[in-house]
Amino acid sequence: MRLRTPGRVFIPIIMVSVVGIIMMVTPVSFESKPGFFGFLDNTWRHFNETFSNGFAIAIAVIAFVMLLIVNRINKLVENEKFKRLSPEEQEKYIELSKVNYFKRLINSAKYRQTDAEEEAMIIDHGFDGIKELDNSLPQWWVALFHMGNVFMVVYMLAYIFTDFAHADVEYEKHMAVAEEKVRIWVENNDITIEQAENRFTDQQALANGKQVYENVCATCHTANGGGGIGPNLTDGHWVNQTQDDLFLNIYDIIYNGSPQDPQMRPFGANNELTGLTIQDVASYVYYLNQEAPEVTTDMGGAAPQGELVAEWARK
Repeated sequence: MRLRTPGRVFIPIIMVSVVGIIMMVTPVSFESKPGFFGFLDNTWRHFNETFSNGFAIAIAVIAFVMLLIVNRINKLVENEKFKRLSPEEQEKYIELSKVNYFKRLINSAKYRQTDAEEEAMIIDHGFDGIKELDNSLPQWWVALFHMGNVFMVVYMLAYIFTDFAHADVEYEKHMAVAEEKVRIWVENNDITIEQAENRFTDQQALANGKQVYENVCATCHTANGGGGIGPNLTDGHWVNQTQDDLFLNIYDIIYNGSPQDPQMRPFGANNELTGLTIQDVASYVYYLNQEAPEVTTDMGGAAPQGELVAEWARK
């Protein structure tokens, strides 16, 4: 008769698994932290958030009560089997039960049957001199097998009936968190046209503005500002005049878009670029218009569009 796994061992193990499954299918509202210590912190916060819900606590309590019942039934079954043993087998069973469970577990991994025991376990078939023993599967293997089946069922049900493990939903949640962080940053740190400063003499600002310009604006205005689909940014003609100052006029058109041409969309109002980024881009466009060489039609630039603004002419 094989000794059963005591309740003090299998109940905590299964309860940890139950708690893990409950946490797995419970969505959380916080943003995960990276790294090992971030994992520990995420797990603790996930645990607290999960079991702040009465429903999760009820499931855990029910699982614990059921395990206590199973443990009690196992004891009754064990007692009935014990009564059917011979006196010698009962004495051997009692002596073995006095050994610590974990010590027995370690010893079982090192235990090897005697030749006589192996002979009794040989299955009546073989091939090419190879014989097969009718060994019982290790209990840890059987336990993992059953736990794997339970996990699979819970995972499939959670995937079908909840948002758990849906990549598209997780992506949307991640993007919502990222957008909220950007919104808070913009609210606390970004600038409006009233705070914008012309930084065309700042080399770092020009480098930042040039990078954004080449990625976003050059498609229509070309890399040198000579224009193509969009107007030439290096001459003295302007399609839009919404501000008295040239730099602020450029900033305003990038932020709010062109009243004359819907193709020039509002990059700031659409939250595609922050006010600080537009400040650098406007500084770079100002530099192209006032400091860099003009790209004439002979050099491949677009023909002038809009009105010539004398006060914004190159100095």
